[in-house]
Amino acid sequence: MVGLRARVGYAVGDFGLNLYWQSLLLFILFFQMDALGLSAVDAGISYLIASIWDACMDPLMGILSDRTRTRMGRYRPYILFGTVPLALSFWLCFSPPDFLVAGSLGMLVFATLTHMVLRTCYAVVAIPYSSLTAAITRDSDERASLTGWRMLLAFAGSTSVSAMLPLLAGWFGSYSPAAACVGVLAVLAHLVCVAVVRELPPPMPGAVAPLPGLRADLGGFLRAVLRNGPLLRLLAATVALHLSLGILMRNIPYLLKYDLGSDAALSAQALVWFSAAGVVAVPLWVWVARRWSKAMAWQAGSALVMVGAVALAFTSPAAFWPTLSCLALISFGHAAHAVAMWSMLPDAVDYAHWRHRRRDEAKVYGLASLIFKLALGGSAFLGGLALDGVGYVPGAAQTMASLTGFRLLAGLVPVLGLGLSMLVIAGYPLTAQRHGRIQTFLGRRRVKQVGDGRR
Repeated sequence: MVGLRARVGYAVGDFGLNLYWQSLLLFILFFQMDALGLSAVDAGISYLIASIWDACMDPLMGILSDRTRTRMGRYRPYILFGTVPLALSFWLCFSPPDFLVAGSLGMLVFATLTHMVLRTCYAVVAIPYSSLTAAITRDSDERASLTGWRMLLAFAGSTSVSAMLPLLAGWFGSYSPAAACVGVLAVLAHLVCVAVVRELPPPMPGAVAPLPGLRADLGGFLRAVLRNGPLLRLLAATVALHLSLGILMRNIPYLLKYDLGSDAALSAQALVWFSAAGVVAVPLWVWVARRWSKAMAWQAGSALVMVGAVALAFTSPAAFWPTLSCLALISFGHAAHAVAMWSMLPDAVDYAHWRHRRRDEAKVYGLASLIFKLALGGSAFLGGLALDGVGYVPGAAQTMASLTGFRLLAGLVPVLGLGLSMLVIAGYPLTAQRHGRIQTFLGRRRVKQVGDGRR
């Protein structure tokens, strides 16, 4: 069982991470086009390059942290020593030097390189942090509850930065000091997480044996992944979901600025409304996951997102509150994906431990993050092409055809990916009952190993 102090302490870490992640989802492309003067295609290509770089960094961090042995554990040292560089890299992304010309090749290089540095620092902190879910508790229901707390604070972080970044940027007259304030808040959150959370001891005596060679370790991991049906099914559903849903997420700032014509204060209010719906939804989806199954939570959440997306596509332009209602419903449903995915992953780690006698927590999280970020990077690239295709012009009044295109992109495209993800996740086999049987078997195996070791 995980105590309340540990639950909140762990969740606070994701509050800090989502100050950055929500900014990457909502603001960085918008900033690069409207403030740095990049075209939609150039910004999309830049985002894709940074996402591919990030996707390659995640498995490397998984390998590194799984092979780390310290008195603090395998994961907490990376959070402790990585949080300040992460904050500095975030500030740098929003602080272009004065000598660069808006829209120039130099500005494109600056945007791409600083984004890559940010993604590198983010991987150093985020992969070890995510891996802690499997290292704090081995009970499936406890993981669902722990993930629920994590998602509550994650959405709280998203809500905070959605309001804070544009309002602070308007107050300071620049995104640079606003980004610095966000970074300081994130550092404080990560320090609290490191101070409160404790990792469980190794799950079996063999876990403290000398590490295998890197080549043998990676070969064994890849073979185990290819035979891990639950993990492969979850990764396939994640690709289908985020490749399409990412296009919706990146269209929100354009809907707010150009379709609804809202100022900074009203945009912040709208984004808070969007994120707050996710905060409210998390306890419901945790209850659904524990009462029925995590796959059921995924299915129900997907259905709600589809309803909200279709309604958004056919809502009249400049209809502020109907648009916000659609976005709130989408956020409410999408919270189910976060709860389900991040509580399914540690169960898939246990499945591999049971079937293949391997426990690769950080490697699995690194692989999942690679797939997740490649899908998001692909959606950014496709979204940039789509914006260019509907005639988007940065910083200018948009035509009615462009405004209609914003809504169709945000509404109808995600429906295809959501439907496919529902079909894939329907066959996810690790119910709470089956996971409980796996844990019982692993417990008996540990007892036998301890007994054999004593003899």
